[in-house]
Amino acid sequence: IIALDVAWVVLVSVASFGISGAIVVGPWSPVAHVVVSGVALFVLTALPMRHFLLRQRREVEEREELLGSECARRCFESRLVRALDMAVDEPAALGVAVSAVCSLSPTIGVEVLLADSSKAHLAQAARSEHDGAPAEGCDVGTPRSCPAVRQGHAIRFDDSQEFDACPHLRRPSGVPVSAVCIPISVMGSSVGVVHAVRAREASFAELEIAGLSAVTHHLGARIGLLTAMRQSQLQANTDPLTGLLNRRCLEHEVRALMHDDQAFALVLADLDNFKVLNDTHGHDAGDRALRIFARILRDTLRKCDLVCRYGGEEFLVVMPGLTAGEAASAFDRVRMELDAAAAGGQMPLFTVSAGVVDTDDGATLSELVTIADRCLMRAKADGRNRIVTGPSS
Repeated sequence: IIALDVAWVVLVSVASFGISGAIVVGPWSPVAHVVVSGVALFVLTALPMRHFLLRQRREVEEREELLGSECARRCFESRLVRALDMAVDEPAALGVAVSAVCSLSPTIGVEVLLADSSKAHLAQAARSEHDGAPAEGCDVGTPRSCPAVRQGHAIRFDDSQEFDACPHLRRPSGVPVSAVCIPISVMGSSVGVVHAVRAREASFAELEIAGLSAVTHHLGARIGLLTAMRQSQLQANTDPLTGLLNRRCLEHEVRALMHDDQAFALVLADLDNFKVLNDTHGHDAGDRALRIFARILRDTLRKCDLVCRYGGEEFLVVMPGLTAGEAASAFDRVRMELDAAAAGGQMPLFTVSAGVVDTDDGATLSELVTIADRCLMRAKADGRNRIVTGPSS
């Protein structure tokens, strides 16, 4: 455009000087022609040029704003992932998610609803507790009752009083809100929903919705990983038939007790005539007897007691803080519960014998187990279905 302007002025100047030589005009006539034509052309070309330059400026500003938003989003996600990686359990991960949402804006109230083990009910697992958060939570009770869970993607409601708003947003207080609901997915299955609300007048910005989506996505991934790790740890530490601790895990726990110089009693128990039970009624009956005895141990003993299937029909129980005599009394209740369960006729009759020692009888776990095994053999020799304590008792 500038080049055309210059060319036009030159042409007009040449033409003006030629005309001024042919026609008698004042001495300033060629100059006047140049000025007038130049001004006219500049006016005609300056407006498009200004429009072009302003459009370029707007595009640059929009591009810079977009790049800034993308940089902020990536920085937020990076911090979120780092925080979730440090969460060692589900409550810690939920706390990180709620804090991350609150960092997006202090006016956002958020709650996380998770399904129970049956996947049939939703319950509040975490929520924000700051002054700007709305006090009322979502009253949806089942996953299928939540539109976001049913549709499998985020849903935005700008006004809870509109006819097409989620019915669970219509609050008892009658205060209108705007909301964003995003389902939490673990391995393709919806396990809950992130429910974010704020005052109706302050609707959610696109950057905030992107942040909420990132929080929900990474929270679901972390919950899935923690669940898998928990199940893997459970399988590594428990006996698959009875659900009790396995031998390796119990030995690790006992070493920890001994490292802390904590006294404990040890009970080595064995089901009487278990081979006869297997041969007479089959291995299914034997497995059922093992599971029933394991359930009685869990239900009768203390929560802090370590109960282990030591091998075959042998069980090992470690009771922190008890002497051999106290442990024998506690295990006698187990023996009576077993008699009561067998008397119900729901399984073949079987009994249990046990040897009981405590940390005064030996310095290591292997020594205690050896002494307890001798006591168990004495109980078997004395007629079974009885408890024999160690030498220190």
